[in-house]
Amino acid sequence: MLGGGVTSQATGEGEEISFDQVASEEQQVKAQDVGIEGMYPIYGTDVVDGVYEVEVESSSSMFRVEKAMLTVSEGEITAVLTLGGTGYLKLYMGTGEEAAGSDRSEYIGYMENEEGRYTYTVPVEALDQPIDCAAFSRNRERWYDRQILFRAQSLPEDAVLVELPDYDALKQEAKERRIEAMRAEKEAAEAEQETEQPQSAEPALIEMKDGEYAIPVELTGGTGRSTVNSPAGLLVKDGLAYARLQWSSASYDYMVVGGKKYLPVNTEGYSIFEIPILLFNEPMQVIADTTAMSTPHEVEYTLIFRGDGIMSADETPQAAAKKVVYMALAVVAVCVAVSFVKKKRRRVR
Repeated sequence: MLGGGVTSQATGEGEEISFDQVASEEQQVKAQDVGIEGMYPIYGTDVVDGVYEVEVESSSSMFRVEKAMLTVSEGEITAVLTLGGTGYLKLYMGTGEEAAGSDRSEYIGYMENEEGRYTYTVPVEALDQPIDCAAFSRNRERWYDRQILFRAQSLPEDAVLVELPDYDALKQEAKERRIEAMRAEKEAAEAEQETEQPQSAEPALIEMKDGEYAIPVELTGGTGRSTVNSPAGLLVKDGLAYARLQWSSASYDYMVVGGKKYLPVNTEGYSIFEIPILLFNEPMQVIADTTAMSTPHEVEYTLIFRGDGIMSADETPQAAAKKVVYMALAVVAVCVAVSFVKKKRRRVR
């Protein structure tokens, strides 16, 4: 293990190693998977010697790597990590339990850069491979389990000596497997569900004839980059309200509404879901899982369906635009016909 940059502040002179300093599962933020199924390790011998900036994935939003500089020399890889905060006194390349049972000389302390950020020099076994990295919290005084992954794809193309996998294909295959597994899980759950068990997401009652309408919808949450089409489709079935919601991305593979999962109703193009509308004119919390990042992430959103703005399907802006186009085409056709008739009359004279 590297001990570069270890100071008395970072290591804590006189500190006693204790397994009580390992954060329990309940004390840790839910970990996200790093990497994509089908990746294979890229070792130092597979990379041209040099210094590169590299992208790093983290299993925890509490351990954010803002910048990473990779050094490859004679088949060995090290990286200088710059974290987003100053909350960690030291790192250990392994699990929290392994860190608690190790000698302090194996801990990796921080160095402050010119901007006052904490940097850590760590060994890298391989790129495109999840690596255990325990972090010791200054405030909590506990080791927290993390995983990081250095993305080989982020290096210059001529820096990698071996052929990298098709990451887009791996993402698509992983997405299809997830959808298939969730579909099977949903079918199994529905088959086992007892008839007296209450429905987890009851659609709101609506006093309208069964049919298709449109309803304005507002979306907030997430990073703010994703949107949904408004108005959305409003489906009334047996006096109950459902929405046909289209996202501005094709990367959403399921939604959770009222604790129940819903899969997309289409396989190509932007992700479209049919979900129950639980209430009108009030915030409705939902979760949407996106595969746009290297690993799937559940994102919380808020939808507001404006019940006072319901319109018939042919009153939507899209329908109105189509009418305008059709009318314009009709006018052009009439003008062409009139012009043709006038020319023909002139020839007859």
